[in-house]
Amino acid sequence: MSDARLFLHIGLLKTGTSYLQTVMWQNVEELHRQGLDMVPGSKRDTFHLMLKARDRYKPEVDPPEVATALERLPGQVAAATSDRILITEESLAPATPEQIEALLAACSAREVHLIVTLRDLGRQIPSAWQQTLQAGMSLTYRGYLRRLRRTEGELHNRYWSSKDVAAILDRWVQYVPAERIHLVLVPPPGAPHEELLQRFCRVVGVDPERLDREVQRSNESVGRVQAELLRRVNAALEPEFQARELYGDIGKRYFAVRVLGKQKGERIRVPRELEEWTREVSQRYVDAIAAGGYQVEGDLDDLLPRDEAFTDEGKVSHKQVAEAAVAALARMLSDDMVKLRSRKKKARARRGTPTGMLRRAFGSARRLG
Repeated sequence: MSDARLFLHIGLLKTGTSYLQTVMWQNVEELHRQGLDMVPGSKRDTFHLMLKARDRYKPEVDPPEVATALERLPGQVAAATSDRILITEESLAPATPEQIEALLAACSAREVHLIVTLRDLGRQIPSAWQQTLQAGMSLTYRGYLRRLRRTEGELHNRYWSSKDVAAILDRWVQYVPAERIHLVLVPPPGAPHEELLQRFCRVVGVDPERLDREVQRSNESVGRVQAELLRRVNAALEPEFQARELYGDIGKRYFAVRVLGKQKGERIRVPRELEEWTREVSQRYVDAIAAGGYQVEGDLDDLLPRDEAFTDEGKVSHKQVAEAAVAALARMLSDDMVKLRSRKKKARARRGTPTGMLRRAFGSARRLG
């Protein structure tokens, strides 16, 4: 299958990647019927591949299989029986030239097509700050924006490594021809809910109508008040509890997503004083894409921020944070009480069985004895 295609979806972060990946991974069998195989075998395996490919493997915390994830990839690619393969991991975009070469060498049995999902900066910037909070960090929104503005244009700066569209494309196009780089644009606000999925599926050659598209959101956004509460909680945590193997389950998926995400707070926007700068950077990205000869799914105007992305509102007040904190504590207590009630109900049910009655009878006999 030397002429078969391998689609490498590299992100960017906060561009609908979690939604797309969830749909893809819950439809592995249907995708195979449509001629597309998911490689490696699971979302977790793909994350391990990214850790190794990006030189982020930490033997002290990561499972040992991460160490050989890149070595095993050629065999996994060779074992795929469909004409098309999809590898999707949103943290591959900032890869260095050396890392890109090693990753593509492991995929060399197939013709590699790159997929990059892009979103307008007016929505991506607030979402990216929120992502830092859901990773356990505690930098203020204003502090994040100041650093973002100050470091704009620095190719390897961590604040821009997954946002600088022009720099990312310039790096990858050295290894994948522009005609095989597909840019899937996140539709503007108000677009049909499944438009992003339809655009993505057109690139990989899949009929979305045949997929199970019901997705339980695991990457819930939080409102601006709730984000500030999360930031303050993170700042109060001991550093040892901010490690990803601990914080991910409790801090992110429980507290941020299930507790704070359910409050449905007002969304985070870009301060009005940064509107001109945000629009200027966005236009530069659009111009770079238009001149690059890439394959674009969507309208390039989708990358220009809408007016509603900006706000004149000031800082979140202590009163607002306190109210959100009370609601969060009530929700957490309720969750624990529901679990306790369930355990007690199961215990009562066990006591009513013949086995439970015998145990109580023997217990009474022992006490009498």
